[in-house]
Amino acid sequence: MGSKYNKKANCTAAFICVLFFTLTDAASFNVMNTLYQNLTSGHNKYLRPEVDLDDPTVITIQFVIINLHEINAVEGTVSMTGYFDVVWTDNSMIWTTTDYDNAWYVILPADAIWKPPLINSNSAKEFSIFNPDDLSLYVLYDGQVKWLPAQNLKFTCDIDITYFPFDTQVCSMQIIAWGFSTFDISFNSPLSTVHTSSYSTNSEWELSKTSVNVSNTITPTVTYTFHFKRRPMFLLMTLIIPVIFLALLNIGVFLLPTESGERFGFSVTLLLAVVVFLTIAQGLLPASAVPRLSAICVTLMIDLVMSGLIVGSIIVSSRFYYRSDDEQIPNWMKKIVLYQLCFREKNKVHDLGNEEKVDHCIAFNGDTKKITWQDVSKTFDTISLIFYIVAFIAGNLMFIIDVAQGMA
Repeated sequence: MGSKYNKKANCTAAFICVLFFTLTDAASFNVMNTLYQNLTSGHNKYLRPEVDLDDPTVITIQFVIINLHEINAVEGTVSMTGYFDVVWTDNSMIWTTTDYDNAWYVILPADAIWKPPLINSNSAKEFSIFNPDDLSLYVLYDGQVKWLPAQNLKFTCDIDITYFPFDTQVCSMQIIAWGFSTFDISFNSPLSTVHTSSYSTNSEWELSKTSVNVSNTITPTVTYTFHFKRRPMFLLMTLIIPVIFLALLNIGVFLLPTESGERFGFSVTLLLAVVVFLTIAQGLLPASAVPRLSAICVTLMIDLVMSGLIVGSIIVSSRFYYRSDDEQIPNWMKKIVLYQLCFREKNKVHDLGNEEKVDHCIAFNGDTKKITWQDVSKTFDTISLIFYIVAFIAGNLMFIIDVAQGMA
């Protein structure tokens, strides 16, 4: 469809060039001035150009997108540049070419004759009718008028950041004929998609699909729908991977020896780093939970909570480690420590006899190896390490599955 339209556009451009040279060669200034005076003299530009005003004026409209400036998720707006190819028939602008030295067309000022008052109804800027200054109209001898208003458009869009940064945004721009009903104006679109041959590639968003919907009920409306798919690589490298790496480093704090005294400072530093990345993510996303909270925000909150719990676990572990040996260790703690020591010894010693293995796993009865608070602290670190690894895998696996289902 696009290729067919490109050929049609090229043919139209060539035709206009031929007309231009034909006009300049065949028609003199005086003839063209006479034609201009005859067309505009006494012309009422406020009336629709129909012989019978009970008939609606058929407006053929197309949109040519040139580039996408940005999709602002926080404000919920889309900014782009493009122009509209608007064509209609003005029955008061018809002449016989042989009467004017074979002049096929004439260029008139935009305010010389009637033109449809088009407006972007879901604009994010102040409402204004499309009327670029110093823009001309191309009028053919049979009354066909061609108007090409270029616009910097900024319109609202319901941003769905559920699967950020692997999201696809569907945004629609509505164009209406301001002040007219379908009894006066009827829109028509020759294409079912937006013309994209002049579109410049955006580094952040990929324009994957477009569609056009014409509605001539009550108010004539043309809706242009754009499907933008985010290019996630930049955010993947600068946000997702660093957060995952920080979460892994945070879990590794349990591998540091308690005697070093650096565990608490290390875990607090990583907690603050996660907070910084959460702040960055919040700056990129709108303060909205509709239709649901972003998956990346949920993951970052899980990492933040996990980092806070790790700091608390480090504090508890340090208190265990530096307790005096005079303080009594509860029996349930001793049983857990002995079980952990027994399990570790079984994995370390593979060539011992059964009797020696049993000695390592003997139940606590008050006479076996003395359990210290340092043993309790190390056992607590081991349990915490396993717990947070499982929590890390579960949290990130949920994020991956959620995003994969959303992209399917």
